[in-house]
Amino acid sequence: MKRYWVYLLLAISLLVNVGVLAGAWFQVWRAQGASELAFFGMGHERVPDYLKLDGTQIERWHAMEQDFVKVLNDVGGEIQIHRERLVREIFSAQPDTSVIERERAAIFTLQEAQQRSVIEQLLKEREMLNPQQRNALADLLLKQYSHSGNGKEAQPALAR
Repeated sequence: MKRYWVYLLLAISLLVNVGVLAGAWFQVWRAQGASELAFFGMGHERVPDYLKLDGTQIERWHAMEQDFVKVLNDVGGEIQIHRERLVREIFSAQPDTSVIERERAAIFTLQEAQQRSVIEQLLKEREMLNPQQRNALADLLLKQYSHSGNGKEAQPALAR
């Protein structure tokens, strides 16, 4: 009888651990797609279908975007780290203005680099798209940003 309880506790422990790991994995997976959802309003894998790219364009699109999306997500993660540090410092018992300024500057620098990267990527994509596809991508980007505002005028896609 004693052995039964040991096995039962072990099984429960394993289930709890699997649940915790699955929850952590889901949060990481969900966060990785946040940048592209904010950028396109859909997962990046659906954009080629939306734009009606042909086979050659799809290959080029995926080749160009693979590193871009990874870098975009990586920089987004770095920005989040600095934001958390900034908030913690602002609300600490004795905020250090030099730390606050350093974190603010780091966020600004990362956002500026990210914005330049987005512009470079859009220019590369522009070159491979026909005029209808360019208009469709521009509309997609502009619609996404007009929906993300809170009653304000739509902001240009790269002004955020």
